[in-house]
Order: sequence, then structure tokens, then C-alpha cells
Amino acid sequence: MERFDVVVVGAGHAGIEAALSSARMGLKTACVTMRLDRIGHLPCNCSIGGPAKGHMAREVDALGGQMGVTTDYALTHIRRVGTSKGPAVQTVRAHVCKDLYPELMQQTMRSQPNLTLIEAMVTHIETANGKVTGVYLSSPNTYHLTPNTFIPCTSVILTTGTFLNGLCHEGKKKTSAARHGDQPSISLSDWLLDLGVNLRRFKTGTTPRIRKSSIDFTKAPALDSEPDAGPFSFLHDQTFARAELLPCWQTRTTAETHQIIGDNLQESAMYSGQIEGVGPRYCPSIEDKVVRFSGKDSHPVFLEQETWNGEEIYVQGVSTSLSAEVQIALLRTIPGLENVDMMRPGYAVEYDMADPLQLTPHLMSKLVDGLFLAGQLNGTSGYEEAAGQGIVAGINAARFAQNESPIDFPRHTSFIGVMVDDLVTKGVEDPYRMLTARAEHRLMLRHDNADQRLTTLGREIGLVDDLRWARFCDKQEQIARGFASLENTYVNESHNEKLAQIGQDAVRQKASFFDLMKRPSVDLAKLEEIAQITNQTLWLPADSKAREQLELNAMYDGYLKQQTRQADRAKKLDEMKIPSHFEYQTLKGISYESLEKLGRIKPTTVGQASRIPGVRPSDIALLIGFLKASKSLAGKRNDA
Repeated sequence: MERFDVVVVGAGHAGIEAALSSARMGLKTACVTMRLDRIGHLPCNCSIGGPAKGHMAREVDALGGQMGVTTDYALTHIRRVGTSKGPAVQTVRAHVCKDLYPELMQQTMRSQPNLTLIEAMVTHIETANGKVTGVYLSSPNTYHLTPNTFIPCTSVILTTGTFLNGLCHEGKKKTSAARHGDQPSISLSDWLLDLGVNLRRFKTGTTPRIRKSSIDFTKAPALDSEPDAGPFSFLHDQTFARAELLPCWQTRTTAETHQIIGDNLQESAMYSGQIEGVGPRYCPSIEDKVVRFSGKDSHPVFLEQETWNGEEIYVQGVSTSLSAEVQIALLRTIPGLENVDMMRPGYAVEYDMADPLQLTPHLMSKLVDGLFLAGQLNGTSGYEEAAGQGIVAGINAARFAQNESPIDFPRHTSFIGVMVDDLVTKGVEDPYRMLTARAEHRLMLRHDNADQRLTTLGREIGLVDDLRWARFCDKQEQIARGFASLENTYVNESHNEKLAQIGQDAVRQKASFFDLMKRPSVDLAKLEEIAQITNQTLWLPADSKAREQLELNAMYDGYLKQQTRQADRAKKLDEMKIPSHFEYQTLKGISYESLEKLGRIKPTTVGQASRIPGVRPSDIALLIGFLKASKSLAGKRNDA
């Protein structure tokens, strides 16, 4: 078979972004998946975004990725979230049509230059001299047979999701499957073990699907969409929903629900001991909620319509591995669902995941050059976490294939960077979910400014096309011009009388309009009023998003400067590189715990080393001193 630069294994959210980014960077790319008709499939809920997840979806978009663009076209419902909190937390959460979203993704993949789609199963990867040389394929329907096709390549990206040794559980019923309707991959998991990858078992789950026409909506209040919440993609000024946006509905479990669950825990695959894998801490099953939070009378349940015109409703909040009989019984104790018809029961799925501590910060395996891992395989949960890893792996696999230096994603530049650093530095004990609280510089990493943080990088590496770049440059020019006008337009004591007429406090000596905007009562509209009554000439952008950036930067100016200083200090540590074969035993006085963890994780920078749990600050100081001394000595030798 023909040679490719990059081969992506899997076509879920990680695989899509990995394959598209590699192809858009000009690399000859193949995406191998067991079913071409399942590209972009949404096996769990129909949601994109939400707290922290919305930030990452916007970051993928800002880099030139596809998730946000497709979401805007497949949208059925959208709402703002985090509105009671500050801008660091605020984002949007959308529902997409589960038929249309994969259809659009498949169209995008098929039409992408440099990208070839292959329906097959990758059974194992060929290596030579510590580097990837290609992959072996077999028919997706005969995964147990000897592979018969070899594809030579330079880089491989594994984005296998829950497919490695996937096992689905519904009560006491077990099915060898990666998810509903998809067979697992067995041999690739065996190959990873032989390579030396530390594999563990994780668990995730999904909820029952119920028939919309069997719901009594008089008992489940509607949560309407907010059409003015704005688009996901920076490419768009609006969304492109095919009809009037849909609501979702809210109800709650009851004491009777909890009683049925408690009486039937032996029917739960998880509580019967049938499941070995570790489940998600931040998205537990309904039986886990009832046991862990026994003091709660009820838990919220959201009813989400999965397609524009279909009958399937996703019961958000009722992920379960109970038997089908128990599931229908507990559903009928929830207000509005007394006579509900269950179309498909929920289930749990166990799968093999790979320890991310064996990855570099560029998501390349430390065991073999050219092998990259992304998505749920690395121990994460969620579509957005997968997409974020996918674009990082796609970028760096492409650059590896071109013999170019990898791209870093520091913590202070993106939520994607926070996630990747957490994975490769701290590892995971349970499925990792991105939270805004994980980002120490989150006021700098807002949903609204992802383009300012990442689009220039996307352009430099070849992901951002001319249309996106032109829009970005126009917005940035408006922001810069507006900022200059605010900084260079002043009021002074002679204007105090007029300021008092519109309820504004007096100024001492003089104040720029940017300083005035730091007042809680002053926004751009108020500044325009002040300019008019004081006969000042003030230029402000017409674009609402550019105006928003000016207001936010003024409102949080002090906090942003403080976080910038903190980020700069962290950046200095991240710029101190540690040689790949550094011998930590040469550090005299280092603690045994630090020695073991540094030697095992092999951080690439002092900054990464300082974030490893259990590594002492005193040991980091020793490391810095040793590296500086070694650099100084090397410099003297070169001078000699």
C-alpha cells in the first residue's frame, strides 16, 4: 500500500481533529476506522461544551479545528453556563443533532485534501530502531485473523477511545463491545502491552434512551434555548440551526427512585463486583450517586432531545449499569416519566487505557518515537477533552514526520495545555475531566479570548486558513485601535462638573478613558456618553466581540496583570530544559521520593518537574542549581 506521513487510528472526536490537523498542515494522512459510517458518532450525550469543556472546544476552533464549526451547523439547543460567576467560568453548552453532526463530520473528512479514509482495523504497529515504521490492517469484521495489509508511515496516532478490549455491562449481562453496535479491538491492546505500555481498566457509562411521545411534559419544566448565546466557532457571526432551537426539560429523581436502586444494587454491574475498571469521579452513575450521597432526597435529571425530529430522549443524570428491568422501573418513579417507554437501556463499558505518564508533553510515547496517543485512551472522559488532545497529537505527529521541533502548549496559554500537562505530569487515577478550577491562570484563559491566545499559533503551523486569519486580524486591529483611543483620550479636573451631571465621580488631575472604564458603573456605552458631553474624540469598534474584549480587559486589568506576572514566573521554569537522558542520581542531597518520581516520569523542563506531586521544592532548587552550573561549565569549555 502507498506510504503515508501520518496514520490516525480511530475517527471519534480525537481522531477527527488529529487527522484533519495533519492533513491541513500538508501531510499525507490516512485515517483508519472500523466503520466509516460511524465517523463523528456521539455514543453518549448530544452535548458539546459546558464548564471548561466549552473553553476547550473554543480553543480547538481557535487553532483551526473542526468541532466548533460543525457544532454551529448541527445545533439544536444552546444555553450560556456559569452566568452567575465571573468571565473565567462563563461559556456555552450546546446540543447537536446526533444524525446531522456525524454526517457533517464525514463530509468534512471526505472532502479534506491530503486525507485518505480507510475502513479497517489496525492490529499492531511495526517499529524498527525505536521508531514507528507502519501499521498492519485486517478486515474490521475479522479482528482475530492474521493481518494482511501493511501501511508504511512515519507517525501513528492512536485515538481508540473505549475500543481496546471493550466490554459492555447491562446488569449481569456482558457483551464484548466497545459501545452499542461496535466490536472491540483486541490485538492492538496486546501489542501495547508487549511494547511496555502500562494498561489499566477504566469504566464509563451512558443512560437509557426513552420515547419522547411517552413523556408527560407538564411535570417536567422546559429549559428554553438562548439563541443569542452566540456561535461556537470564531469563523461565524451566528449559528446555522435548521429549525427553531429546541428546549430541554428538567425533572428529578425521587425517594422511590432511590429505594428501587438501593434494593437492586446486586443487579448493578459495578456494585456486584462484575466491573473491575475505575469509573468517572465527576460524572458518576445514578447508583453511585445514591450510595455516595445517601443524604440527598433527589438528584436533577435533564431530558435532552437527540435529533431534530426523532423520538429518542437522552436521560442526562441517569447513567447506569443496572439491568433493563430495573432501569424501566426506576425511570417510572421520576415525575413526567410515569408511563415512559424505554427505547434502549443504559449500560457501562470497561476498556483498556494507557498510562499518560509514559507520554511526553507533546503526547508522543516515551517508548517508541513517532507513536502518539490521544483521547479517552489516555484516561480522559468527554468529547472536548478528546478533541483537544487530538489536535495536539495531530500537530506534533505532523511535525515529527517532517523532522520539525514539536509545539508546546503551556498551562498559561490554554485549557488544552493545562489538561495535557496534568496528564503527563500527574497521571490519572480515574477518568480525567477538565474543570475550570484546574487552571491556575483561568482569568487569562477565558472562553471569549481563545482566538487571541491560539489563532496566531494556528496560523504559524499551517492550520488557520486565509478566511479565519482575515477575520482574526480585523478583530485584533479593532481591539488595538480601540485600546489606543481609550489610553490616549483623557478627562481632567475641568470636566468634573460635567461628569457629575451624569452621576460620575470627579477625577484628580486627569484620567484616561481606559481608567474610567475600570469603574463598575462604566462601560463603552457610558464612555461614549462621557466623550460626547466633554467634547472628546473617541474611536471605538463596532464589532461587539471586539468591544467585549476592551471592557473585560479594563474591568479585570489588575487581576490580569497579576496573573500575567505569575505566568511569567512559571514560564521561566518551563523554559529551563532538562536533558532527555539526565541522571538524577547525580544530584547530591535529593530525596528518595523525588528521585524515584523524577526518574520515572522524566520531565522535560524544570517547570514540569516542579508540578509532579511529591517532588519537594528543595529538590527543585537543587535541580536548578545543577543545571545552571552545568550550563556555565559547558559555556566555559566552548570558550576554551
